Amino acid sequence: MEKGRDIQCVPAEMLARLKALAERLWADNNPSSVHLTALLEEFEPDMKALGQIVKEYETEFSSRLSSKEGEFTRKEERLKEKIQTLNSRLSALESEHASGAKKTEELKKAFKDTEVHLGEVRAGAMETEREMNLKYVSKMQELYDRVNKKEQEMLSDWEEKNRTLENRLQALDGDHAERMRQLKFREKALGEDARARKAELIRTFDRIREDLDARERSVAARERALAYWKKTGSGETGKGEQ
Repeated sequence: MEKGRDIQCVPAEMLARLKALAERLWADNNPSSVHLTALLEEFEPDMKALGQIVKEYETEFSSRLSSKEGEFTRKEERLKEKIQTLNSRLSALESEHASGAKKTEELKKAFKDTEVHLGEVRAGAMETEREMNLKYVSKMQELYDRVNKKEQEMLSDWEEKNRTLENRLQALDGDHAERMRQLKFREKALGEDARARKAELIRTFDRIREDLDARERSVAARERALAYWKKTGSGETGKGEQ
């Protein structure tokens, strides 16, 4: 595809003179005529006269103008229809506005009446709330007094029980101390008795051991005497038999 060229208006006289020059050069056997003729043939399709360009422009402009006029006419008709529709809607809205204004006045009156009633209700509610607050304060004070009284009674009972418990603890401590003193005294007495019994047992054991030793010595002496007697008695018996 050939690249498009910029088209400019070329005077017809200039084109004719260039063609005449090319013919003279050709007649003179000038090689430049070939080059000039080739250029004229190459660019001749793109060369247009001023009148032709103006006619083409007028034709295109007329076509575009007709198209725009038709488009404008259609747009104007649509706008007229839209204006008519809007006028109809405006009339309806004005009628509705008149009716709405009446309703607005009625609503304003009802709103004012409601505000008055609401003010009365609020005043009654505030009075009721004040009475309830007074009753609440009275009940709370009564409850506080009862709780405080109960707390004082419980505190007195606790203090009394605490004193009783402390007295019992003191009595138990005294009894415990007395028992410990008696136990220590008894322990001391038992220790002394045990030591005395032990000493007596040792003395008894020593006496028994001494007695046993004496008996053993006596038995040993008797045995020696018996042995001696047997020995001496046997000798005397033999002599008599002879």
